[in-house]
Amino acid sequence: MLSLERKIPLYELLPEEALEMVHDGSMRILEEVGIEFRYEPAIDVWRTAGADVGVVDGSNTRVRIPRELLMELIGKAPSQFTLHARNPIQSVEIGGKHLAMSPNSGSPFFVDRNGSRRYSTREDNIECIKLSHLLETINIAGGFHCEATNVDIPYRHLAYYADSMRYTDKISIGSCQGAEQAEDTLAMAKIVHGEEFVANNAVITGFMNGNSPLVWDESMLSAAMVYARAGQPVYYSPFALAGANTPASTIGGIAQLNAEALAGCAFAQAINPGSPTIYGMFLMIVDMRTGSPMTGTPDLAHMLLMAGQLARFYGLPLRSVGMHTGSKKLDAQAGYEANMNMHASILGGINLITHCGGWMEHGLTVNLAKYVTDSDIAAGWIRYAQGPRLDDFAEAMAAVREVGPQGHYLGAEHTVANYMTAFHMPGVMDQTSFEQWEEAGSKDTETLGFERADALLADYEKPPLDEAVEAELLAYVDRRSSEISKDMVA
Repeated sequence: MLSLERKIPLYELLPEEALEMVHDGSMRILEEVGIEFRYEPAIDVWRTAGADVGVVDGSNTRVRIPRELLMELIGKAPSQFTLHARNPIQSVEIGGKHLAMSPNSGSPFFVDRNGSRRYSTREDNIECIKLSHLLETINIAGGFHCEATNVDIPYRHLAYYADSMRYTDKISIGSCQGAEQAEDTLAMAKIVHGEEFVANNAVITGFMNGNSPLVWDESMLSAAMVYARAGQPVYYSPFALAGANTPASTIGGIAQLNAEALAGCAFAQAINPGSPTIYGMFLMIVDMRTGSPMTGTPDLAHMLLMAGQLARFYGLPLRSVGMHTGSKKLDAQAGYEANMNMHASILGGINLITHCGGWMEHGLTVNLAKYVTDSDIAAGWIRYAQGPRLDDFAEAMAAVREVGPQGHYLGAEHTVANYMTAFHMPGVMDQTSFEQWEEAGSKDTETLGFERADALLADYEKPPLDEAVEAELLAYVDRRSSEISKDMVA
């Protein structure tokens, strides 16, 4: 497992006065405009905490949060915590200088090996779980990488989590579409990890996408309450299409998104003070010429850097985006956009970089060739974030004396000892001569990616899971499926 503690400096984009300006602007939004929490139990939480719940346009879901209350609640959240996998060596630290990555989530379409685009299935999702399990750069392998469209919607969450627990021993994303699905996820986690362990440790990460501008809805809030009460972390991420659901301004948009994310994080602390909570931002920008989303732009990079600076200002772990692209093919656009995002995420200090495997067409499509090329790129970014190696300087200087003028270093003692680790070597990208490339079939990156994915999957071995635990897990799925069916008929 490639886990990382950054060793390079982070980039502080905003001067102190600008950071304070954004903070004050966000506090004013929370105090004067307010946030819609469209779920009555969530409103009760805020009333108890001391927020101002007022009637606006006939609704009593508008919550205004005094900055003193907001900062008090935010201060209760841990700045770093351990996210435990069922295999302890796959566990990761979230927060501080640490970095974790997760792959694509939720795509309704899947690209076949022949390049055709079709609706995804449960079998495709299992294949994604297996590939994520095999890729060293991916820390969170379980979840719904693509939609299991051949499973009826009421039962999909059961399939996702049961498949995740069986086909990987890495961390999984829990279902967040309502309290009932969150309860099912927790129940299955307790079967696999043990009830006492889950009661005292973070084993799932959930995601809460806000409805910008300034709305948190019932589906997300009800699930968030389940996870927060159970001490399980959730990343509260406004879903930004900057220019459409935020002001057409990077710094103005960040102020709004900051207010939304902080309101979500504070909500978790109002439910269960001290529970692990992740400040999040899902960032894209609207192309003002077409209305389509854009990613991998300099403005989005600025927003990622500002998000990182704000998260550190509040002492919260941060989730944001990585290998996003709007491209429909694994081409120059896909590589450019993904790398622009990743550079900002690495220098911005993002702790959990999501969508780092397979994301295409603004998330509508998942592609296994891009899974492995993204992993290849991510490995390079991890090497970049570790900074230059400094501990072999004396040996390198000895090699200079050994070789002297007009020699070469290929046979030098230092080279022989370090040739496999001295420099980062991509695993998928082709570095051969034109003639060698042509002789090997003139394969493009997508072809090489699919070949690498297939080679990895051919060697996949299901990680061990106690037979009795697996049987109990599958029995739970069967029982809950039956109960859901009866409830639907009733």
